[in-house]
Amino acid sequence: MRSKVLLATSALVAASLMGCGGDENGESPTPPAKNNEIPASITSDLTLTADQDWLLKGIVHVRAGATLTIEPGTTIKGDKSTLGTLVIDPGARIHAEGTKDEPIVFTSRAEPGDRTAGDWGGVILLGKAPINVPGGKANVEGIEATAETEYGGTDPADNSGVLKYVRIEFGGILLSTDNEINGLTFAGVGSGTTVDYVQVRYTLDDCFEFFGGTVNAKHLVCTYNQDDGIDWDLGYTGNLQFVVVQQDPAAVDDTNGFEGDNDAMGTTNAPLSEPTIYNATLIGKNVDVDKQQYAMLLRRATRANLYNIVATGFEAGVDVRDAPTSVNLEASIFHGNLAQNIAYVETPDGTGSEKDDDMGFDEVKWFLDAGNAETDPMLVAPYDRQAPDFRPKATLTTGAATPPSDGFFDTKASYVGAFSQDDTWLDGAWISFTPN
Repeated sequence: MRSKVLLATSALVAASLMGCGGDENGESPTPPAKNNEIPASITSDLTLTADQDWLLKGIVHVRAGATLTIEPGTTIKGDKSTLGTLVIDPGARIHAEGTKDEPIVFTSRAEPGDRTAGDWGGVILLGKAPINVPGGKANVEGIEATAETEYGGTDPADNSGVLKYVRIEFGGILLSTDNEINGLTFAGVGSGTTVDYVQVRYTLDDCFEFFGGTVNAKHLVCTYNQDDGIDWDLGYTGNLQFVVVQQDPAAVDDTNGFEGDNDAMGTTNAPLSEPTIYNATLIGKNVDVDKQQYAMLLRRATRANLYNIVATGFEAGVDVRDAPTSVNLEASIFHGNLAQNIAYVETPDGTGSEKDDDMGFDEVKWFLDAGNAETDPMLVAPYDRQAPDFRPKATLTTGAATPPSDGFFDTKASYVGAFSQDDTWLDGAWISFTPN
C-alpha cells in the first residue's frame, strides 16, 4: 500500500542520513512505523496516509525540524492505557489539512458505542511565540519537561503548521488529580500557523486552550466538553472568528463558554492576554446544576475585545473579576441565561447575589451601556444533542459590529453570532454530533 511505500522511502532516506552522521538535530531519523503505530519520536518528515488507520501510543513527539503530514481522510486513534497524545515540539510542524468531506479525525481506540470522553490524551502544539512568564519559556503540564518541549520565545509569527478540517474527539484523559489534557492545546503558538474548521467534542477538559502566543483561528466548534469551551492565559493575543460552544448538560464541573486570565496569579506581566473575538455562539447547559457556569468568566488581569456574541442557557452571562481586568464587550446578545441573564448583583458584604469581586464594577450597566441586548436571538435548535442548529431564524444584523479589515477577519460577517440564517459552514463530514 502507498503508506508502506512512503514509510519505506523515509527509512531509506534515514539510512542515508545515518551514514552521514545523523540528521541536523543530531538525533537518529524517524524509524518506519510498525503495525500502523506512530513512532514515539519523529525526527524526520513523516506522512500518515488515509488508506489505513494509525495508532497513537504514549506521548508522541514531532521533534524540531521535522514535519508530520497527515492526508485528508486519515483517522488516528489514541490509546488509553498509554495516555496516547500527540505533541508538536517548538520548531516542528504538523500539516493536517483535510477537506469538508474528507476530514482528519483524531479519535478513541475504543469501538463506536463504547467511546467516551477521556479515552486518550489530545493534540498539543508548542511554539516560539511570546508568553508572559518570567524568562519567557514554560512547559506544559502532563508531559515530561525537557529543553525540547519548552515553549515560548520572541517570534510572534512562528509557524507550527496547518490544522484544517480536523476533528478531535473523546480525549482529555486524566493524567493525575485535576490534571487533564485539553482537546487541542496551543502553547506559545505563533500567527504563522493556520487553524480553520476544527471541532473538539466529548473531551474531559477544555476544548481549546491558548497558553500565550499569537495564533489566529476561524470556525472553531466545541461540543459536549466537560470544562471550558475556549480558555486563554499567559498572554494570549490572537484573533478568533466564528466560534461555537455547546456545553454538556451532564457535566459536573464548573464550566464556562469563555474563561480568560492573564495568568494564574492575576499579575500584569506582559504581554497581557488580550484576544479579539468576533462572531461567537455560546450555548450553555440550559439546566441548573448548582455549579459555576458563565458564558464568559473574565478575570485575573486579562483584557479582551469581544464582538457579535450570542450567549444563552448559562447560569449567568458574564462575570468580570479583579480590578486590573479590562474588557470590551459590544454588539452582543445575552438571552435565556437561567439565574441572571447578564450578571449577578454584587455587594461588598455579599448581601446581594454574590460578593463583590471586581472593586464595585457593575457588569449589568456596563453591558447595556455598550449597546448590547437581551432580545431573543431565535436560534433554531441550539440544545439538540445530535442535530443542533445554531443559526438564527433571521440574521441578527441589528446593532452588529463590522469586523476589521486586517487580512484575517471576514468583514462580511456584520451580524451577531457565529452564523447568518442561511450559513452552511457546519455542513459536511468534518463535523459530527453522534454521541459515541
